[in-house]
Formats: sequence, structure tokens, C-alpha cells
Amino acid sequence: MLDEVLEKTVDAAEGKTDAGLRLRVAVATRDGEKVDLHFGHAAVFSVYDVDANGVRPVAARAIAEHALDEEEDVRATIYRMIADCQVLLVAKVGAAPQEALSKIGIEATNLYAGKGVDEALRELFVAKTAAAEDSSIDASEFALLHAMLRVRNLDESIAFYTEKLGMTLLERREHKKNQFSQAYLGYVAGAGSAGSAGPGMTIELVQNWQREEAYVVGDAFGHIAIGVKNIMRLCDRLAARGVPMPRPPRAQRHGENIVAFIVDPDGYRIELVQAPTPEQAVTA
Repeated sequence: MLDEVLEKTVDAAEGKTDAGLRLRVAVATRDGEKVDLHFGHAAVFSVYDVDANGVRPVAARAIAEHALDEEEDVRATIYRMIADCQVLLVAKVGAAPQEALSKIGIEATNLYAGKGVDEALRELFVAKTAAAEDSSIDASEFALLHAMLRVRNLDESIAFYTEKLGMTLLERREHKKNQFSQAYLGYVAGAGSAGSAGPGMTIELVQNWQREEAYVVGDAFGHIAIGVKNIMRLCDRLAARGVPMPRPPRAQRHGENIVAFIVDPDGYRIELVQAPTPEQAVTA
């Protein structure tokens, strides 16, 4: 569906004028007063141009008036009829339509939900102008939170990471509406889970209930790395418990780390890394 929309979509405006930045923004709003409609509930999208001179209404675009025919998917109609916009403001939007809109160059966001339309548009313009003028990033308080892996059997994977690698199950959730189970595991009690910051990085495991066949790891994924102590003892015990180990422990050619690779139940590679002790580093 999206490919068909892309083929029929003309290039959107560059968003730049001689006077500076210009944005064309679609808004899901009941009456033009607030950003208060869910993406999937809107029958009409209000379109505005925003620049340094202010906010100007462009059009109210109704899905019923833009549909090619009765057979066209509603989302395809929406993607096509707001294809000249750079941003879409909504009260709520699902991950699937948000990603589909991103593919055609539209940033869909619910971060202005509940605000007055004029206020939201002006705040958006200020934020985009500031970003265009200063692209530097202050990462002083950033942190890695988690890596997500899709697994065939969540219970089996949790058992592997807790029993064989000593991780702690920090959180588990069942999502009945979206048909998947989710778990966070890590080495630090209270580590970040569900996207929250914490003192340690975690692994997120997701099992989709409708999936029965095994996942294909693919050639883009590399591995997860875990820092360990006494790697020889650990690997001997993992081997005794039948954990596949394509690369037993060995010293790296460059550096003093000792490295081994094991494989989890879904075929994901895990690098075990033992760094030298301070005393070994000094004498190396």
C-alpha cells in the first residue's frame, strides 16, 4: 500500500524560502481549536503554513473528498492527501502509521496533544528553527538503555539469560491487545527497564504470539557483548550445560582482553569479554 502511495506522491516542498524556514503542517483537530484527534479517528485534517510571519490556514482536507474510490484504503488516502506536509500533529498515533508517514517524509507526533492549534504550531516552528540554526547535540546526560531481541519462546530465553548468564528478570509484561509478551533483563537491580534510565543497560526480549517459526538473525546483526570475570571457569560451565560456543576463550591479538562467543536459543551471538585486571594492565 505504501509503495503505491510513494509512486503517486509528488515531491513535497523543500521547507525553505528566501525569508527562512517554512513548514507545512497537518493537524488532527475537531474544531480547529486544539490538537485533539487520534490519527485513526480524524475524517478531516487541517493544513497550515507556518513561517517567521506567523500561522496561515491552507485548507481543510477531508478523506471522503480525496479518496480515489471506495476501494482505496483510508490510510493510503491520508498519506497521499497530506504528502506536501512536513509534520502531522495528532493527539495519538500508532507506531505503524507513524513509520509509514516517516517513509514519505512526514514527522507525525503526539507531543503537542491537547494544546491550542495556534500555540502548538508556533512552538513547533520555534523548535525547528532552533534545530536548523544549531545542530549540536549535548549528550552529557544520555545513556544506553537496552537492546531488543525478538525471540521464539520467551520462557526459554528468560531461562537462558537468567540461569546460564546470571541476569535478573527485571520486568515482564503481557500485551493482549497487540499480541506480544515483553521482558527486560539485566545485571543491576533496578536497572533501566521499559525505556527508563537506570544504572545499567538491559536486554529487552519480545515474543510475538502469532509467530511460530524461528527468526532469521540476518547478516546485519552482529552480537551482544557482556563483560565477565573468570571467563575460563564460566565457559567451562556453559559448555557443560550444552551452550553452543563457536569461539572458545582466547586472548585478542591486539590488547589484553580474553574473548569468547556463545549462542543463545534463537541463534543470537553473545560476546563474553574479560578485561585485564589493573595489575595485568600495568605489567602488559
